Amino acid sequence: MQLHLLFKPSIAALLLTFLSTAAYAQKNQDLPDSNTKKWELGLGVGAVSGPDYRGSDEYRSFISPIPYFVYRGKIIRSDRDGVRGNFLRTDQYEFTVSASASITPETDKSTLREGMPELGSTLELGPSLNINLTGDSFAEGWHLQIPWRAVFAIGAEDSGYIGSVFTPQFVYRNKLQEWTFTYRAGVAFASEGYHDYYYKVDHDYVTATRNYFDASGGYSGWNNQAAFSRKFNHNGINTQLAFFIRYDNIEGADFTNSSLVVSNHSYRGGIAFIWVIK
Repeated sequence: MQLHLLFKPSIAALLLTFLSTAAYAQKNQDLPDSNTKKWELGLGVGAVSGPDYRGSDEYRSFISPIPYFVYRGKIIRSDRDGVRGNFLRTDQYEFTVSASASITPETDKSTLREGMPELGSTLELGPSLNINLTGDSFAEGWHLQIPWRAVFAIGAEDSGYIGSVFTPQFVYRNKLQEWTFTYRAGVAFASEGYHDYYYKVDHDYVTATRNYFDASGGYSGWNNQAAFSRKFNHNGINTQLAFFIRYDNIEGADFTNSSLVVSNHSYRGGIAFIWVIK
């Protein structure tokens, strides 16, 4: 395992999106009232540690300043699930368009991909149907999220659209004293282009230890994630603390036959501390 500490302000927006499931899980955000602020603004710092990509055994860490902005509009919102648009919403179901991100810093240092093009971080954007299963609203209890997202590579030699992912998942939210707890468990399916982006080995990059491989679309593994967040108010200073840990399992996926895969298990974690200015 290799561990590096990076300082990259250019990935601050992706870091904020990646940590959003932990940072914004506040119970009253789904049920705004006259006492709930429509927007919040702040600054923070966040850190993430994880593998270069699922299947890699090389881990890296980085820290970055992050902007903090929460907006609770009737249609456009930035809240517990990142930036999204609510086009159809009740306490029992909602149809949204939302975004998420995966951060892949400095894969040019990866020994598994030595001599191959660097991977970029990715931004995912697409619709999701969410169904409330047990709670009075989406702020508590179990619900089912059924998102499909287009995936775009950012900051790599080959940036742009690389494929799509379908990631149905169960989500549980609850208050544990002063903390908000969020748990996610789901499976993933992805297009051939998405799998090729990470795991394909063209003839030009074949070596003695790296065989030619062309991935196919389909099953892409399963995962679960736990996150905690809490607000603090000390002498009129408002802050937030959030952290998460995620486990991914890719056993049974077609691309595990690629020479770029050496582990079926991967872990990723992150923490964010935010000062809410206004």
